[in-house]
Amino acid sequence: MDDININSLGLEGQLFFAAKTTNRGVETVGIPHLVRGQKLPPAQPNGLHDGVFMEWNWDGQRLVVQNDRYGMSPLFYSCYANDIWISPSIYPVLEGNAPKGLDYAALSVLLRMGHLIGNDTPFEYIKVLPPNSTLTWEQGQISIESGNLPISQRIDKNLSFDDAVDQFSLLFDRAVQKRLPKDDDFIVPLSGGRDSRHILFALDAHGKKPKTCVTLQYRPPATNEDARVAELIADEMGIPHVVIEKAPSWFHAVLKDVHLTNLCGGSHAWVLPLAAWLTNRTNTTYDGLAGSVLSGGFLTDEKKVQLYNENCLEELASILLSEGGKEGFNQTVLNRDFYQKISLSIAIQRMVEELKRHVNMINPMLSFIFWNRTRRGISQIPFSILSHIPVVHCPYLDHDLYDFVTGLDASFFLGNKLHDEAITRTYPKYAHLPFEDKSKKASYQKNDYVYFRDSLKNLLIYLMQQGFHSSKLVRKGYLYPKILFDLTKPNCQLPWYLISTVYCLEFEKLYNN
Repeated sequence: MDDININSLGLEGQLFFAAKTTNRGVETVGIPHLVRGQKLPPAQPNGLHDGVFMEWNWDGQRLVVQNDRYGMSPLFYSCYANDIWISPSIYPVLEGNAPKGLDYAALSVLLRMGHLIGNDTPFEYIKVLPPNSTLTWEQGQISIESGNLPISQRIDKNLSFDDAVDQFSLLFDRAVQKRLPKDDDFIVPLSGGRDSRHILFALDAHGKKPKTCVTLQYRPPATNEDARVAELIADEMGIPHVVIEKAPSWFHAVLKDVHLTNLCGGSHAWVLPLAAWLTNRTNTTYDGLAGSVLSGGFLTDEKKVQLYNENCLEELASILLSEGGKEGFNQTVLNRDFYQKISLSIAIQRMVEELKRHVNMINPMLSFIFWNRTRRGISQIPFSILSHIPVVHCPYLDHDLYDFVTGLDASFFLGNKLHDEAITRTYPKYAHLPFEDKSKKASYQKNDYVYFRDSLKNLLIYLMQQGFHSSKLVRKGYLYPKILFDLTKPNCQLPWYLISTVYCLEFEKLYNN
């Protein structure tokens, strides 16, 4: 296989528009008209357009910006004094005249959960456009009209599990039918789980087979169950299958990921080889975004549901913030002054604010995860990292499918019951194909130790290139001896501090400028 160059990602040029009122009128720079994504016909007459998209239009006097129901495709904006800057990337917006003051509450969540929530960015004067919004700017004045988060009607309490499976299967089939590729020159990334195979089976049912399925090997330690199971599926369906190696350097993948995800977290370095491999190979691909959340109860358990139902939101916030396992880094590596500004109590307060927005949902835990982790974290894969691919379809985001699934009782999803039965029942000829065996435990191999030792060496070089002056965010006096000590170990494993260290230092470069 040809070498995959992840450094080529994100070099397509920035899309942005800016306007400023002056004594001479309005001065503009950038692209005055843009439509990005797939704007599909409304599910209901006079309803919202389906699909994921964002668009703006400047008519010489007024700027109008709109996005889809979910706001999954990021649109960053700042409006300060007489300027407005908008872009799907945060970097052009940082070029505006808005102060680069930090949003410490936003950072307090990001540095624990690994992603932002709501419409936050790390900067006080930069936000992302809320879902289902229209932003209007004219003569230096901005207004934003946003629809409420869609609150689904509770599905009939007497609806049986079997009927729910049938309805889910039907709605998913319709969702894929709305998003069929224009030709056979498309590729489907395939894992050993449920979301991608469901997409593949539904496409096949409509007479559409991809020219290739592709599976990415995860960074070590990994069982590579995805590759094993995906190959079984592809062979069964007679589809060519390609397995892509992990990133050649974990450090350089992490460094690239920080910027591709617009300083908004996500920890998606593992997927960069796939994004690079897809370049120039296809104009259309599919992503299972939100599948495991909407149909499998991902990250939901009975305790979380109970805490939400009992309105114990501070306790729930504490649990959610601890799941990322990042508090050890924050307490050990972050500078004391900075840590106080992003303390756990601040993070809990910000989380409770967001949790309250979902209390009236039928399944509030699902709603919180969808509108935060999915929208602000995972969506960066199809809509930021894969932004160079013209068409990335996400059928699980279909409006009718979302409305049905979010109206079901949470008990239907736990343990992937709903999704497993839907796939097995709808496509019985593939029912014998296994899912990845998550009980298998990954173990380090000799080459894995070499892989992470090289990444630690790269981190050390990177730190030295920053100079030996102190950082406002991290304790370099802790990091230097820690890295050197870990390099002396005969078995060098995944460095727990690498991702957060790189993020903090790259972030510091920008707000210090």
